[in-house]
Amino acid sequence: MYFLPFIFLIHHVMSECNGGPELCQKPYSDITYLVTHDSYALTPRLGATQDYSILDQLNDGVRGIKLSAVPSSSDPNIIQLCHTICGMLDAGPATDTLNVISGWLKENPKEIVTIMWNNLYNMKATQFASAYEASDIMPFVYTRQNLSDAWPNLQTMIDANQRLVNFVDAEADVTQVPWLMDQFSQVFETPYENIDTFNCEVDRIGQDLNPKDLMYVVNHFLYASFEVGATKIEMPSKAKANVTNAHVSLADHIQNCTSQFEKKPNFIEVDFYSIGDSLSMVAELNGVSAQQLTSKQDTKSEGMAIIHKTSLSPTEHIMIDNTVSMGNLLTPKSLFYIASMLTSVLVTYLSSGNKILS
Repeated sequence: MYFLPFIFLIHHVMSECNGGPELCQKPYSDITYLVTHDSYALTPRLGATQDYSILDQLNDGVRGIKLSAVPSSSDPNIIQLCHTICGMLDAGPATDTLNVISGWLKENPKEIVTIMWNNLYNMKATQFASAYEASDIMPFVYTRQNLSDAWPNLQTMIDANQRLVNFVDAEADVTQVPWLMDQFSQVFETPYENIDTFNCEVDRIGQDLNPKDLMYVVNHFLYASFEVGATKIEMPSKAKANVTNAHVSLADHIQNCTSQFEKKPNFIEVDFYSIGDSLSMVAELNGVSAQQLTSKQDTKSEGMAIIHKTSLSPTEHIMIDNTVSMGNLLTPKSLFYIASMLTSVLVTYLSSGNKILS
């Protein structure tokens, strides 16, 4: 009569969830996850935000993937992973990266991953669904049936094999695609355009929502800023990563936000995660042991369909005198303007004539 309870106990004692058995009985919403900013944007390109592939990131302990959805030039219904414009940095079809993530989830059955989509071009939820359905990832997607219900614990999600949580920052439609959730109704963010310092202001959140009722992202990465004439440009700064991702910098930012929102952050988003202490910081917050970085041979791991088509690779946060706003970014004229300006800027940046501001 004691056999089944004993087996149940052994199952949970031996389980390990996202890095430790201590996390198995904790709700998804009570855990901190490391997120890589623009996970697909790899060095050595200027403007890259990460040194290692998404597969390497997952192997190292990253559990949040940030992707940017851009319509393919060959078919606007197909989602590409690009930095604003695919002519500048094209990381290939979204389906290819989803297959990489699904393969990793299959090989790591006790791990839970979150994808956060930046939907700058307002692609429809059904277009995201098409990308997912064209990959092997659908068996892993988690669907939250009722937003008023508490999040399940990790063990429940693992037992159900629903181990991929998906958020999008615009155009969510849970009536048609119930597993692609509106981010800002459940997760808000702190500011992301940081040059020198960090703060804990509420930057993006759903209307009339209390931040203390939501999960949240701490954006902890800095940009380098430089000028070409009257043009001001902000680019990811690998040179700052040792300081930015150091324990003291992370701890100070996290402690301030924890005090302000009366709970620790759920997601810590960084550039160049492999530099500094971001992985160990997240492990510390979760009360588990930090794992060691895996050995790397190349930024493009086997099976990754990551193709950088040009040497230009700005991020979506590049600011050109604020003359091109998000509102008119998508016009052919403004796209041509951005491409032309960035070509000029990057050439100048590589010469001795550029002026570094920070």
